[in-house]
Amino acid sequence: MNHHPTGTEPARRNRIALAARLAVGTVCACVLLAACSTETKQKWLATFFDGVTGPAPTNSAPVVVLDENGQPLARSAEAPLPTPGATLPAPKFFGHPPYEDQNCTACHASRYSVGMKGNQRQVCFACHKDFLTAAKVRHQPAENSECSACHDPHGASNKDLLTQTGPALCATCHDPVVAKNAGSVHQPAENGECLTCHNPHASSFRGLLTKADGKLCYECHEDLSRQVKAAKVQHQPFENDECVACHKPHSSEQKHLLAKPDGKLCYECHEDVQGQLAQAKVRHQPAENGECLACHSPHFSGIKKLLAKPDGKLCAECHEDVQQRIDRGKSKHQPAENGDCGACHNPHQSQNKNLLAKTGEKLCFDCHDDLGKAIAKAPFKHDPAANGECASCHRPHESSQPRLLAQAGAALCYECHEEKDVAAVKAHAQAGDQACWSCHDPHSGADRNFLTPKGREAK
Repeated sequence: MNHHPTGTEPARRNRIALAARLAVGTVCACVLLAACSTETKQKWLATFFDGVTGPAPTNSAPVVVLDENGQPLARSAEAPLPTPGATLPAPKFFGHPPYEDQNCTACHASRYSVGMKGNQRQVCFACHKDFLTAAKVRHQPAENSECSACHDPHGASNKDLLTQTGPALCATCHDPVVAKNAGSVHQPAENGECLTCHNPHASSFRGLLTKADGKLCYECHEDLSRQVKAAKVQHQPFENDECVACHKPHSSEQKHLLAKPDGKLCYECHEDVQGQLAQAKVRHQPAENGECLACHSPHFSGIKKLLAKPDGKLCAECHEDVQQRIDRGKSKHQPAENGDCGACHNPHQSQNKNLLAKTGEKLCFDCHDDLGKAIAKAPFKHDPAANGECASCHRPHESSQPRLLAQAGAALCYECHEEKDVAAVKAHAQAGDQACWSCHDPHSGADRNFLTPKGREAK
């Protein structure tokens, strides 16, 4: 029989009992921890063992929370990862009151049936105001009782229970309103703010506009609204609030959202001008190039014919050399001095050179009709006057000579009359430095020499 030192055996039995109890405790702890969350496990382990850290952050994608229809609820895609132990904010959700109140029979035939109490339009208008009956223009889904085409009947992560927001919802039926090759884009369309201009259900105006065409545009373009009140002349489409007659509401290949290039757009109404240009021998360059806005204001003006500036000042922007000569001239043609260029010139086209409205004497005799009558009655006529060649002796805009003469004194006459032949006439030797028209009428006369009373006395 083996003998142990005194006191050794009881100590050994105590150690065995302690080890057994620790083993049982460890097994129980493992079983309990297996049912705990990761965070709870970390806390328990840190209590009994040194060097146990907290739970590491995870980079896994956030769990997508869905509503009862399988639609994702609103949640920021760039939201920071939650702090361990922090309480997550409740996902945003807009509920339909009958659904929230579990009042299924407000819309359904019974609590146990998906069948509706009527069509969607009837069911919705049982609570909501009927906005369709009196409307002239109706959105097709609303008119067809397809409310759920845009709205979720139970709840959604978007306000107004919309299934999607902004242009994404409209794009489910409508093609993109901003063209890929757009040269200009209307800001609300670019920002996807469809409801800035359109009513989503019904309207009294075409295109489901919230207001009449012009009045709607004035909400943003209020500067035009203020200026038009002082305008003397208004472009008819603008006066009639028909903005879309010239502009596209969403996007355009042209600047200023024009529906067509400048000239082609104007010719849709002013086709007479287009026809005249096609047949004309002489064309004003801006008109030929379709640059109507070079001379005309598209909306309104304080000047007749919607001119951007008064007649003369407008023409002087390109024909500045003519204006400079007029300013320096000693004698000035009254229409030119008054800036009334359109009195003699056609602004778009003409069959006559220099865009003259009429030829020769027909143009001049519009104002100088007394002279025209005198020449017509006279038995003898000076060839330039008889042929309507007024510009062979007179300058049309200005001159450094009196009566708009092209040259001074006898030098003008010597353009046609030989000086030696003139000098051979006895009466001319006594004339000295007197101007030819001192004795001769430059236009017509009672004799072949066009002598005036003074000339007949000198003869």
